[in-house]
Amino acid sequence: MRRTAIAAAAALALADASIVTLGLPSILSELDTTVEGVALVLGVYTAVMAIALPLAAVLSRRIGGAAIAAGGIALFGAASLACGLADSMGSLLWMRGVQAVGGAATLVGSFSLLDGGADGPGRRVWFAASIFGAAIGPALGGVLTELFDWRAIFLAQLPLILPGAAVAATAALRERRRWRAGRPEGADRTCGSPLRLRPALALALLSAALTAVIFLVVLLLVAGWSVDPLAAALAVSVLPVAAIAAARIPGDPETRGVAGCLLVAGGVGCLALLPGDSAWFTVVPQLLAGAGMGMALPALAGELLPERTRRDVARVLSIRHAGIAVALAVIAPIVADSLDDTISEARLQGTAALLDASLDPEDKFDIAPSLFAGLDTDDPRSALSDAFDEVQSDFEGEDRDELAQLETRLDDVVTGAVRSAFRFAFVATAAMALLAGILLLAGRGARPQPVLACAVAAVIGLAGYGVAFADSERETIAIQDPCDAEREDPQSGGIGGFLQDRTLEALDRAACEFGSSREELLLALVDEDEREAYERAYGEDPGSIEDLGPAIIGL
Repeated sequence: MRRTAIAAAAALALADASIVTLGLPSILSELDTTVEGVALVLGVYTAVMAIALPLAAVLSRRIGGAAIAAGGIALFGAASLACGLADSMGSLLWMRGVQAVGGAATLVGSFSLLDGGADGPGRRVWFAASIFGAAIGPALGGVLTELFDWRAIFLAQLPLILPGAAVAATAALRERRRWRAGRPEGADRTCGSPLRLRPALALALLSAALTAVIFLVVLLLVAGWSVDPLAAALAVSVLPVAAIAAARIPGDPETRGVAGCLLVAGGVGCLALLPGDSAWFTVVPQLLAGAGMGMALPALAGELLPERTRRDVARVLSIRHAGIAVALAVIAPIVADSLDDTISEARLQGTAALLDASLDPEDKFDIAPSLFAGLDTDDPRSALSDAFDEVQSDFEGEDRDELAQLETRLDDVVTGAVRSAFRFAFVATAAMALLAGILLLAGRGARPQPVLACAVAAVIGLAGYGVAFADSERETIAIQDPCDAEREDPQSGGIGGFLQDRTLEALDRAACEFGSSREELLLALVDEDEREAYERAYGEDPGSIEDLGPAIIGL
C-alpha cells in the first residue's frame, strides 16, 4: 500500500504534463485566451519541470529523499488546489509553475522512496508509474472535464495524493531521526551514469512528438470538431492502452527503441491524412503511436539511459520534459496561424455558398452577419451550428430546406479547414519521431527483422490512410475573380430574383474595382471588424458611399 500511494503521487506528477489537455478548449473559452495561451498551460509546467528536476536531485542529497518527497507532494497538492481556483490565465500559469516545482520534488523523492534504482518490486512499480502516468493523463482529464469542468482536473488531484503525502511525511520523520542519530540516508549506489547523446536526443524528440500528438489530437477533436470531452477521452484512451500493452514486448533496448519510434512516426503521419471528421479515424493512428510509445519509452528511459540514481532519473525526466516544452513552443504558434488562415478561408467559402444559395436576397444580407461574424478559431463548428440554429426559425418550407443543405455544405467546409490547419503540425511531429528512430538506428545495435516489421506496419498504415484521404470528398467552394467570373445565378425567380441578380452583379463590379473578392466585400459590409480589415487590406472603406457608390455603378 505504501508503494502504491507513492507511485500514485509520482504518476500524477507525470500525468500533469498532459492531464489538462482535454480541458484546454474550455480554458480557452472561459479564460478568453488563444491557442498559444492554452499551450502555455502545458508548456509552463514542462519547462519548469525540466529546470527543477536536476535541482531537486541535488537538494534531495542534502535533506534526504523522504523529506523532499513530502515537501514536493505537499507543494504539488497546494498548487493543484490553486490552479483549480484560478480566475485568470496569469494566475493559472503562475500556479502551474509552482505545481511543476512540487512535481519535480515529488518525482525525485518518490524514486528514492520506491528504491527505483535497484532491481526488484520498487523498480517495477516506478516503471509502471512512469508509463501509466505519462499515458493516462488526457483520458483522465477528459472524464473529469465532461463530468464536472476543467477545474475538477486540478481539484481532484488533492485527495488522490493525500495517501502519498502521509506515507512520505512518516518516512521523512524516520529519516530525520536517523540523521540525528548520526546515521544519514544511504548514498546512491553509483555516482550516476554518463550521458549518452544519441539516446538523449532521441528521448527528447520522441517525447516531443508524443505530447504534441496528444495536444493536437485533443484540440482537433474538441475545439475543431466539437466532440464532447468524454467521447474525446474515450478516443484518446486508445493511446495509453496500446502503450501499456506494448511495454511488455521483450527485446533489446535499441531494437525496441528504433521500432517504437518508427511506429510513432507512422501513427502520427496517419493523422495528417485523416479522411473525415469522425473520432474513429484517429483510432488506428493512436494504436500505432501508443504501441510505439510503449516499446520506445522504457527502452530509452531506464535502459539506454539508465535510471539508477536520483541524478540519473532527474536527468532523464528533465530531457523528456524539455522536449515536450520545446515542441509546444514550436507547434502551438504554427497551429494558431494555420487555424486563423484556414478559418478565414472557410468564412469566405461560406459567404460564397450563401450568395449562390436559392434564398431571397434580402434574407442573405440579413443572415450573413449571424452565420459568419462569429466563426472563429475557438470552436468553429459549434459556432456555425449555433448560428444556423439562431436564424432557421425565420425560414420555412423550401427556404428552410435550402438553409439545411447550406449548413451541411458549410459544416463540411469548416471541418475540412480544421483538418487542413493541423496537417503540417502532424507532419512535423511525425518527422520528430522518425528522426529519433534514425538517431537510434545509427548505433547499429538494432536487430533488422523487428525493425523492418514495424516499418512495414507503419508504411501500411500510411498507405491505407493515404488512399482513404485521396478518395475522400473534401467540400471546397471556389472564390472566383469578380472581374471575369462565370457564375450561375441563384434560382430565385420573379422580381426578387431579378433584383438579386442585379445586386450580385453590382457587388462583383465594386469588388473588381477595389481589387477584392465579392465575398470579402460582403463580409465587410455586414461586419465592423471585417470592414476595418478590408480597409487596411485594400485602402477602401466599403461603408463609405463616396467609395462604394461609384464602384457599384462601375465608375
